[in-house]
Amino acid sequence: MSDDIFEKMRTNGFDFSQYGSNMLSHIQDDMDERNRLLQTELQETAERRQRMQEAIEQTANNTSEANVRLEKIIDNQNKHIDLLEEQLRTSKAQLEIDEDQLKLLRELFDSNQDSLAIEQEIADLIQQQIDSNHPIKEFLADKGGDLAVAGITAGVPILWTAFKAFLSSKGIILP
Repeated sequence: MSDDIFEKMRTNGFDFSQYGSNMLSHIQDDMDERNRLLQTELQETAERRQRMQEAIEQTANNTSEANVRLEKIIDNQNKHIDLLEEQLRTSKAQLEIDEDQLKLLRELFDSNQDSLAIEQEIADLIQQQIDSNHPIKEFLADKGGDLAVAGITAGVPILWTAFKAFLSSKGIILP
């Protein structure tokens, strides 16, 4: 019976072969369009991934360069800190020396030592620096000479040098 229906349709001008062929042609065109769209999407996805990979690599390079720069900065800062620590140690040592000299000066001038003994020691140091023709040689030879007058007469450089030598003999070094 079904064969009769198909036979009637064919005899009346309905051709199944043509209908099937048209249907397959539409399906093939639809599949080709879908494949073309899929290829376009895949290409765009691949390009996006490539750009992302390049961006990641560039970020990694920039990070690496930044790390190298930071290491150099840290190294320079550490060297600077070491230098500052060395300066601090030197300053502390100089401060200790200065405090010791100050203590000696205080002991020297605050003590009840005979000022004539200090005056005589400075006079001896002045005599060592001047020659026998100097005008104050006779003043100093007379142990009762006034050092202030002798200092003014001889000039301050001699007195200053003698005073520095005196302090040096006590362990105090002036510049």
